[in-house]
Amino acid sequence: MGRQEEAIRVADELLADIELKRLKASEVVLKASRLARLVGHTELTEFLGFERNGYPTDGSVRPWIGRAGRWADKEKKAFHTGSIAKVEAQVESAQQAIDAMRGGGNYSGDNALLASRRHDERILQSSAVFGTWAGICGQVVATVYDMITEIYHELLFSELQASLFANTQERVDGALAAASGTALEKIERISDRLRDGDRESVSQALTTCRRLIDSSADYLFPARDELYKIGDEVDLKVGPQQVLNRLQAHTHACGASKSRRDRLRRTLSDLYARCSAGTHAEVTIDEARFIFLQTYIVLGEILTLSAAPEHGDS
Repeated sequence: MGRQEEAIRVADELLADIELKRLKASEVVLKASRLARLVGHTELTEFLGFERNGYPTDGSVRPWIGRAGRWADKEKKAFHTGSIAKVEAQVESAQQAIDAMRGGGNYSGDNALLASRRHDERILQSSAVFGTWAGICGQVVATVYDMITEIYHELLFSELQASLFANTQERVDGALAAASGTALEKIERISDRLRDGDRESVSQALTTCRRLIDSSADYLFPARDELYKIGDEVDLKVGPQQVLNRLQAHTHACGASKSRRDRLRRTLSDLYARCSAGTHAEVTIDEARFIFLQTYIVLGEILTLSAAPEHGDS
């Protein structure tokens, strides 16, 4: 099981533990600490560290003090600093005191009323103490729950994105391999050099992008002498030099909607111009990386177009 899959499993299990009240607050904190370590979540790690080890007494982490419900007197900047384990010990102690005083006392004589009243006061005091510490436990668990829920949804979305990209990448790589031949073999090597910041790789990357576009046009829509008609108004030249026109003709032949064809045409036109030999010197390494990625994406979309007409504007 990979790290992300393990994180999703732990998050899902922890959310269920909290919802079904299967764990004490201190156990929730420990289990959440494992998830924080798996995903490298800085804020959650910080919060749980304070809950495990106690809070600094200088009040330097006021936001977490508030979220954990630890203020005793906010105006006087007084708060409860003990770890969640110590808080739970206070909860148990207060509960034991309340249990010991249940049923009242057996009072008689002249001081019976006074003794009974004091007994009731002690119960109220213990109940107040219990409420304070139990409230902290509940607030800590609620804060953890909110943060784990957010992490869980992010993990699920990330997994979905990775799955979608992997499926798309498999289709695009296969189509590019068939369309571009040896040009595709250079992609991995050049992309590695771009990641390493090799300035000389910029010109090679842009040249490769241009060749990928050229070879895709040759594969999808070989050059013709006759014009290609798009509707009643547009006649496209689709000779050897009209690379972008041929790709536009292909998208039309595949039944892509006009809005989609226009978007692809504009994107390809910008990329093709940026890959021209005269512009290489002014393209930075960062821009070259994005040009490389955008070329891959737009060619992948064109190469995997279905032959079935799309619904929408024509």
